[in-house]
Amino acid sequence: MVVPVGFAARMLNIPIVTHDSDAAAGLANRIVGRWAKLHATGMPPRYYPYAKESVRFVGTPVDERLKPVDEALQRSLRKQIDLPLKGQILMVAGGGLGSQKLNELMVQISPKLIEKFPELHIIHFSGSGHQDTVAEHYHRELGAQMPEKVKVIGFSSEFYAYTGAADVVLARAGATTLAELAIQRKAAVIIPSPVLTGGHQLRNAEQLTTLGAAKVLPNDVSPQKLFKVLDDLLQNKQMRSELAHKIGSLAHPDAADKLANILLQINTRNAVTQQE
Repeated sequence: MVVPVGFAARMLNIPIVTHDSDAAAGLANRIVGRWAKLHATGMPPRYYPYAKESVRFVGTPVDERLKPVDEALQRSLRKQIDLPLKGQILMVAGGGLGSQKLNELMVQISPKLIEKFPELHIIHFSGSGHQDTVAEHYHRELGAQMPEKVKVIGFSSEFYAYTGAADVVLARAGATTLAELAIQRKAAVIIPSPVLTGGHQLRNAEQLTTLGAAKVLPNDVSPQKLFKVLDDLLQNKQMRSELAHKIGSLAHPDAADKLANILLQINTRNAVTQQE
């Protein structure tokens, strides 16, 4: 819908502002962007092909309920979504449509993780349409332990509460997911998808790798390597705290406000121009 709306705005002389959340300009924005007054971006300007003077780095707007998570808020969120107050929580998030790779890896290593950490609970967002299959695979691996130790969710409007309640998050490198984890200051293991358009998840994860703000692993990571990384994080509270601090430095909680102000300013200028 972006391109037809952009063409219509161009014909009606309505100002256009684009926004790219990922560290790569989307095709629709590249098409419409030739007429844009400004380009708002979720990542630093160096990732985009737009003229430097036209770029405004604002961050990625996220759920307004997201806040930095301390121990008190984490406990409150666990109560809110009926999760155990004791023990650790590992949350797995494969994106809105799910990730078969993450699903398979987690199911495969779940018996070893639960054996190593008897009080561990796994919350697994499998993606819409995969909930029953992933739950069945966990049940096959864990047997009677599965209902107590693993909760498989297809989709929830309270995703922010689950990430906030977790001690460690395993996720893909979608721009919104990374923005949310940064605001909540969550220790994370990130496995970017290399096959999505333009390899944008690989670029999204570059900052994390450079700053050491998350454990970034390749898509072909072995189950043994993933287990080792999760094992280290779950055992080491200091390591989790350091990752939380570093990813928090990338947070832009005012992204929505900045983007709204840009739109209001451009609308005001356009109204004045038309009156003249």
